[in-house]
Amino acid sequence: MPGKTIENKGRTMVFTIVMWILALLMVMPFVMMVIISFRTQGEAYEPIFAPFTPILRNYEQVLGHENFIDWYTNTFETVVITIAIRLLVTLPAAYSFSRIRFRGSRLIMAVLMATLMVPGETTMVPRYLYFSNIHLLDSMWVIILPEISEVFYLMLMSEFFRSIPEDLSEAAKIDGLGHWKILLTIFIPLSGPAIATTVLFSFINIWNNFLDPYLFISSIDHQLITPALRFFQGRGGADVPVQLAGASVATIPIIVLFIFTQKYFVAGVSSSGIKG
Repeated sequence: MPGKTIENKGRTMVFTIVMWILALLMVMPFVMMVIISFRTQGEAYEPIFAPFTPILRNYEQVLGHENFIDWYTNTFETVVITIAIRLLVTLPAAYSFSRIRFRGSRLIMAVLMATLMVPGETTMVPRYLYFSNIHLLDSMWVIILPEISEVFYLMLMSEFFRSIPEDLSEAAKIDGLGHWKILLTIFIPLSGPAIATTVLFSFINIWNNFLDPYLFISSIDHQLITPALRFFQGRGGADVPVQLAGASVATIPIIVLFIFTQKYFVAGVSSSGIKG
């Protein structure tokens, strides 16, 4: 027994050390971004912990840009509208796949899952031509429409709904409730962790989306925050400290959201069976 206890403590210590190392590796790029954002352009490529005098000029330039508020507003509107429509579409669909037996449900789910194997970059040209034909280019809808029905979130919510005891829905049916009322009164109230996970993942993915708005939105005042950082240019090209100052400001909403949803996020991921 003492030998096993020592062995378990040793494994725990090794695991803890490895986790700390991985955590530091994950945090270091963010730390470097913040440090460089307080430097001059000439100091941008010096060793990260080299002594320097912090400056606020980079943040003043970012926050003082005439379009910065527009970029932030455009991104917030796009994220909020997309998440709202995504939940309206995904929650009923997940309930249908998890609790309603209908012909062809497995085939439909298999086809939907197969779309996850198609890289998004391969659909860029068809999407561009399609949005051009329906006159949606240079608007937030070129970002919203493709994001409405993501299969990943359908799978996440379906797995969570399957974990809810069937006795609850059976009792509700005996009381005369239909599928819509069961979804609204039982499944959604019990799905706070999974919904919070969906909201957090959706917020991060849409907020950080660079390629789609870069290709499909051309007007500077319609642009989203992440691709708009490229407009901070110096005489010799990209002004790295200013761009990193803009990136630091752009990450604030994600950090705040994660702080408030962390508990639900961990619970949602663990209970839905989605790891990594």
